[in-house]
Amino acid sequence: MSTRDLILMAVRNLWKRKLRTFLTVLGVVIGTTSIVVMVSIGIGMNESFQKQVEEWGSLQVIDVYSSSGYYFSDDSSSKKGPKKEVLLDAAAVEQFRQMEYVEAVSPIIRESMMIVCGKYVNSASFIGIDPAAMEALGYKVEEGRTLTAEDKEGIVVGRAVLDQMYNPKLSWQMQMEAGPPEIDIFNDKVMLTYDWSYGSRYADKSIKPIKTQVLGIMPDGGNNSYSVVMPIKQMEKIQKDKQAWEKKQGNSNSSSQQKKKEYQQVSVKVNDLNKVQEVQQQIKDMGFQASSLTDQLEAMKETTKMLRMVLGAIGAVSLIVAAIGITNTMVMAIYERTREIGIMKVIGASLRDIKLLFLTEAAFIGFAGGVVGILTSFLMSLVVNAVATGQGSDMKSSIPIWLYLAAVAFATVIGVLSGYLPAKRAMKLSALTAIKTE
Repeated sequence: MSTRDLILMAVRNLWKRKLRTFLTVLGVVIGTTSIVVMVSIGIGMNESFQKQVEEWGSLQVIDVYSSSGYYFSDDSSSKKGPKKEVLLDAAAVEQFRQMEYVEAVSPIIRESMMIVCGKYVNSASFIGIDPAAMEALGYKVEEGRTLTAEDKEGIVVGRAVLDQMYNPKLSWQMQMEAGPPEIDIFNDKVMLTYDWSYGSRYADKSIKPIKTQVLGIMPDGGNNSYSVVMPIKQMEKIQKDKQAWEKKQGNSNSSSQQKKKEYQQVSVKVNDLNKVQEVQQQIKDMGFQASSLTDQLEAMKETTKMLRMVLGAIGAVSLIVAAIGITNTMVMAIYERTREIGIMKVIGASLRDIKLLFLTEAAFIGFAGGVVGILTSFLMSLVVNAVATGQGSDMKSSIPIWLYLAAVAFATVIGVLSGYLPAKRAMKLSALTAIKTE
């Protein structure tokens, strides 16, 4: 029997029993829809978590810190081996650059200072980085541009820093009545100072504000909105001036890190998200503390792992019920078509042809149910997302292409497996007994 004849006969047999076929396919539709929607909600939760974490920074950036007081042995197998201190210095930065999968590396220096624009001021967390690595490290701008390798000076300001600037000569009530500050940050005169009383009558005249230029503005939302980014060389110069001023005041407190020329932090950008944990572990094995946003993302996913398993199990139960329905339909078809099976054997149909006929019918039921099921899943996903949007929730249903294809393939396989035992039963029927059956 040719493949074409096999398919036509299977379709004809199913069409003869329209109601039974429809009800069986409906069971597969419900099962497929259930499992796709349930799995899509789990996928949507993961995507929501990832989007939320990405607002805090890049998932591919590892933050490396010095393990203060941490020592390790060159000979890990011997407790008496020579020990040396692990320093997060220029040599360590170069070592990170040579690691596989590392795209960019930058030391990070942090300092709290004041930003001045005209008569307005605000405090902010200043971050000194390698300007060439700013874009690679995930810093984004909504106006202007990021720092580049050519920039020796200049700053990129967070939107929240600008929105919260105030006039230090006005009281809080007067500030509220005056409304938001009118600032043209790209054209107005902008300065930096580590004098926290700048603009007031207590300002220290010995501290000269540092003129600078704003190159870009980082968008609101996330940690960077409250920060100011500048080239690390510019930051080091400011820190040197500040330390000299503190020394004159007699309150210099240079940290051990500064004395050893050790960085506070180093950021490492990995070029492949799937390799972040691997690179992070390598850095830890070198004796440093290392963390990334993928740690928090994995922790968030782990807390909802059980919920996603329950959602998938609910959908799987529905599909198992549908499989039982397919088996029942095929068994009933054998009882009703016993005489037909006997005639097929007598006229020369092979056992393989009979088996394939019933398996093809079962596969058609699974395939049809899977196709209609993914269409229904798409509509259900739209409804779920509309409800979630109406309630202001970020937890939405997300159905990738691979899930559609997997659902159809899985439903078809379930159909074939459900029809296997009935098909074997049809093969074993005696031809003479089957012909005598009325």
